[in-house]
Amino acid sequence: MSFSVNRRTREIGIRSALGAQPRRLLAGIFRGALRQVGAGAAVGILLGVPLNRFLSTGIEDMRHGSIHGIVSMTAVFMIVVGLLAAAGPARRGLRVDPTEALRDG
Repeated sequence: MSFSVNRRTREIGIRSALGAQPRRLLAGIFRGALRQVGAGAAVGILLGVPLNRFLSTGIEDMRHGSIHGIVSMTAVFMIVVGLLAAAGPARRGLRVDPTEALRDG
């Protein structure tokens, strides 16, 4: 996310100079983070559930439903952590001075 915000510095500066609300700028940054983290969580769920069948053949006491709960809770946890990790670059993106962003480009 830090790389993405650094790459979009000029765009964020222009939007800020044109009067974009900080809430909308944050929404754009977090939308990208949610897209990336959500895709990773979806791939993890899609690969984790079938792999459970291969890995749990020797474990007789593990209930079938509990692994689905663990995988889904892990996915939710990873999404929350990913969004929290995007907060730092998002705050830095909001502090972009529009004149500096336009001058650097």
